[in-house]
Amino acid sequence: MSKAPAVDYALEIIEFMASDNGAQGIADISNALGINKNAVSRVLEALTEKGWAYMSDEIGKKYRLTLRPFSVISSGIGDSGSVKIAEPCLKRLNEKLGDSVYYGVKNGNNVLYLLHYESTKQVRINGSVGGEYPLNCAAPGKVILAFSNDEKIKEFFALPVEKRTDNTITTSDDFLSEAEAIRKNGYATDNEEFARGIICISVPIFDCHGSVVAAIGISSLTLYDDKNSLINEKLPLIKECAREISVNLGYSGKEYLYE
Repeated sequence: MSKAPAVDYALEIIEFMASDNGAQGIADISNALGINKNAVSRVLEALTEKGWAYMSDEIGKKYRLTLRPFSVISSGIGDSGSVKIAEPCLKRLNEKLGDSVYYGVKNGNNVLYLLHYESTKQVRINGSVGGEYPLNCAAPGKVILAFSNDEKIKEFFALPVEKRTDNTITTSDDFLSEAEAIRKNGYATDNEEFARGIICISVPIFDCHGSVVAAIGISSLTLYDDKNSLINEKLPLIKECAREISVNLGYSGKEYLYE
């Protein structure tokens, strides 16, 4: 414990709530971290007043973090590294296609958006920096999960997996079959797997070691696109952008994925 215990408590609670533990009550946090309930209550009250947390379940008195902590931290991330490298290309892609464009990384069992540019079309999809989506049914998550090893995939599906639509993949056998195609073709689609009416396509970003460190892609609506139009008309532009980002990160192999 440092000389500022209240700060220690706040940091521990923020880290705990940011670790994909779902909505948490005062007792949940107290039991998990060994911090007395009064201290937890005071920290949550302060976080809520500052806009860092909100009560997502008023009946059960459960709390979640807002996107503000991530926004504060990501402002520093954006000054250097892969996010800064990706920004210009994603902006151009957004301007050219008019679709929702994103840059996501793995965060626990979700994909987390570090960059997001809104669609310029009349009917738009909600999305933002700090948004998180399941690995099994969001196109960028499917890319990242597919390029991990089979054991990681099996571990993911050993956990409870929500079937969000009739198209959602919920078993490792089904995903492993699709993962082979994702690795071969260099892209993944979300064909109304996360939500009805929403379709997405995403490709991997490689670093200098040849590891997949992120995914970029676009989200559209069935009002404007179908799976074929995403693949035939928009995928080449997304792959071109992904190649540029990967090369700028030092990537030099497996070029066929971007052909």
